[in-house]
Parts: sequence; structure tokens; C-alpha cells
Amino acid sequence: MKRLKVIAAIKKLKPNLSSGPDSLPPLFFKKVKHSLAKPLSSLYSQLLSVGFVPDSWKNAIIIPVFKKGLVEKVNNYRPISLTCVIGKIMERIIAVELYKHLRYNDLLSAVQHGFMKGKSTCTNLLECVNDWTISLQNKKSTTVA
Repeated sequence: MKRLKVIAAIKKLKPNLSSGPDSLPPLFFKKVKHSLAKPLSSLYSQLLSVGFVPDSWKNAIIIPVFKKGLVEKVNNYRPISLTCVIGKIMERIIAVELYKHLRYNDLLSAVQHGFMKGKSTCTNLLECVNDWTISLQNKKSTTVA
């Protein structure tokens, strides 16, 4: 794994986020990214070569975050998982590489909107409404589930 990929992934970290079970905050990684890039690159390469993820990277601190409504109702909270930043960095690198592979090999559908740059649930809905309108104008039946 290239050290520049590690640096790019660290740069994308939000510095104000909380640390996970390892107590290492994202700001630490951002401040020492150039010093950590080579060792992390080696570590990630070794882990990927043997298909292993440390157990500590699989642990998380779950924080309930209030959404709305009555404070005493459990359904009015959503869970936030605070995981190890070192694992998040590796996840980001894998996600970027996977996305590049799928794009390069033309394996993503043109109608895919989730997790795509420049697309969202809003663009998906606009395309659907457009398709339905054309279908209705052409007097074709349209079933929407």
C-alpha cells in the first residue's frame, strides 16, 4: 500500500471527532500523518496480505444521540459507533480503491445513486419522477413500489 494513499485518507479525517476505544483522536493522526504514513502503509499491507483485522479495530464505543421527541423514549435516539481511527483510515483506503476498481472496470450501473459523488437520494428521486412523467405522457402503465 502506498504511503500517499495513507496521507490522503488521514487528510479526509474530521479532526474534531471523538476517539474510539484506543483513545487516539483523529487530530493526533492529522498532526503526525507524515511520520505515520510509512509505518501504517506497511501495517495495512501486512494485514491485507494475511486477511486479518485486529480485534481491537472491531470494537466500538456506542453513544446514543438524541434525535427528537421525548427524551425518555429509546426510539428517539440513534446510535453512533466510535471506532479506532487507525481502522477508519484503512477502511477509507479500501473504499477508495474499491470504488476506483468498480469505475475503471465499468461495474457500476448508471442508475446507481447511493454512495456516488454528485448523486444523492434527491437526484435519484428527480430521475424517477422524470421517468414516470415520460411513461405517463406516452400512455404507458407505471407501477411504483
